[in-house]
Amino acid sequence: MQVLVTGASGFLGSHLVDALLAEGMEVRVLLRASSSRRWLRGLPIEIVAGDVTAAPDRLAAAVAGVELVFHAAGLTKAVDAARLDAVNRGGTLNLLA
Repeated sequence: MQVLVTGASGFLGSHLVDALLAEGMEVRVLLRASSSRRWLRGLPIEIVAGDVTAAPDRLAAAVAGVELVFHAAGLTKAVDAARLDAVNRGGTLNLLA
Protein backbone atom coordinates (compact mmCIF):
# COMPACT_ATOMS: atom_id res chain seq x y z
CA MET A 1 0.00 0.00 0.00
CA GLN A 2 1.31 3.44 -0.91
CA VAL A 3 0.86 6.20 1.67
CA LEU A 4 1.69 9.89 1.94
CA VAL A 5 3.09 11.45 5.10
CA THR A 6 3.12 15.20 5.63
CA GLY A 7 5.31 16.58 8.39
CA ALA A 8 7.76 13.68 7.95
CA SER A 9 10.75 15.82 8.89
CA GLY A 10 9.39 16.43 12.37
CA PHE A 11 9.57 14.26 15.49
CA LEU A 12 6.14 12.68 15.14
CA GLY A 13 6.25 12.41 11.37
CA SER A 14 9.68 10.80 11.21
CA HIS A 15 8.67 8.13 13.72
CA LEU A 16 5.47 7.57 11.75
CA VAL A 17 7.55 7.03 8.59
CA ASP A 18 9.68 4.46 10.43
CA ALA A 19 6.59 2.60 11.65
CA LEU A 20 4.97 2.58 8.22
CA LEU A 21 8.13 1.26 6.58
CA ALA A 22 8.33 -1.48 9.24
CA GLU A 23 4.80 -2.49 8.23
CA GLY A 24 5.88 -2.80 4.60
CA MET A 25 4.19 0.35 3.32
CA GLU A 26 5.48 2.30 0.31
CA VAL A 27 6.02 5.73 1.81
CA ARG A 28 5.94 9.05 -0.01
CA VAL A 29 6.63 12.24 1.95
CA LEU A 30 5.77 15.84 1.19
CA LEU A 31 8.67 18.07 2.22
CA ARG A 32 9.37 21.76 1.90
CA ALA A 33 12.73 22.62 0.34
CA SER A 34 13.82 24.06 3.69
CA SER A 35 12.84 20.97 5.72
CA SER A 36 15.56 18.96 7.42
CA ARG A 37 16.06 15.47 6.03
CA ARG A 38 18.32 14.22 8.84
CA TRP A 39 15.85 11.62 10.18
CA LEU A 40 14.88 10.51 6.67
CA ARG A 41 18.33 9.98 5.11
CA GLY A 42 18.89 6.52 3.75
CA LEU A 43 15.26 5.47 4.07
CA PRO A 44 13.49 3.87 1.09
CA ILE A 45 10.99 6.68 0.63
CA GLU A 46 9.83 8.90 -2.21
CA ILE A 47 10.22 12.61 -1.55
CA VAL A 48 7.88 15.07 -3.24
CA ALA A 49 8.82 18.73 -2.90
CA GLY A 50 5.96 20.88 -1.75
CA ASP A 51 4.10 22.56 1.05
CA VAL A 52 0.62 21.99 2.47
CA THR A 53 -0.05 25.70 2.11
CA ALA A 54 0.23 25.41 -1.69
CA ALA A 55 -2.90 25.51 -3.81
CA PRO A 56 -4.61 22.10 -3.95
CA ASP A 57 -3.73 21.60 -7.63
CA ARG A 58 -0.04 21.96 -6.69
CA LEU A 59 -0.43 19.06 -4.24
CA ALA A 60 -1.74 16.70 -6.93
CA ALA A 61 1.63 14.97 -7.45
CA ALA A 62 1.92 14.27 -3.73
CA VAL A 63 -1.47 12.60 -3.40
CA ALA A 64 -1.60 10.86 -6.80
CA GLY A 65 -1.95 7.12 -6.36
CA VAL A 66 -1.77 6.99 -2.58
CA GLU A 67 -4.36 5.06 -0.61
CA LEU A 68 -3.89 6.83 2.72
CA VAL A 69 -2.67 10.25 3.81
CA PHE A 70 -1.12 10.72 7.23
CA HIS A 71 -1.25 14.44 7.82
CA ALA A 72 1.27 15.29 10.53
CA ALA A 73 2.39 18.69 9.22
CA GLY A 74 1.60 21.67 11.36
CA LEU A 75 2.91 24.50 13.45
CA THR A 76 2.96 24.63 17.22
CA LYS A 77 4.00 28.29 17.25
CA ALA A 78 4.03 31.08 14.69
CA VAL A 79 4.67 34.79 14.39
CA ASP A 80 0.93 35.41 14.45
CA ALA A 81 -2.42 33.65 14.51
CA ALA A 82 -2.92 34.13 10.76
CA ARG A 83 0.21 32.09 9.95
CA LEU A 84 -0.82 29.37 12.39
CA ASP A 85 -4.25 29.24 10.76
CA ALA A 86 -2.83 29.25 7.21
CA VAL A 87 -0.68 26.20 7.89
CA ASN A 88 -2.77 24.18 10.34
CA ARG A 89 -6.29 24.79 9.06
CA GLY A 90 -5.50 25.92 5.52
CA GLY A 91 -2.99 23.14 4.91
CA THR A 92 -5.50 20.53 6.00
CA LEU A 93 -8.17 22.00 3.73
CA ASN A 94 -5.72 22.07 0.81
CA LEU A 95 -4.96 18.37 1.25
CA LEU A 96 -8.63 17.51 1.49
CA ALA A 97 -9.36 19.42 -1.72
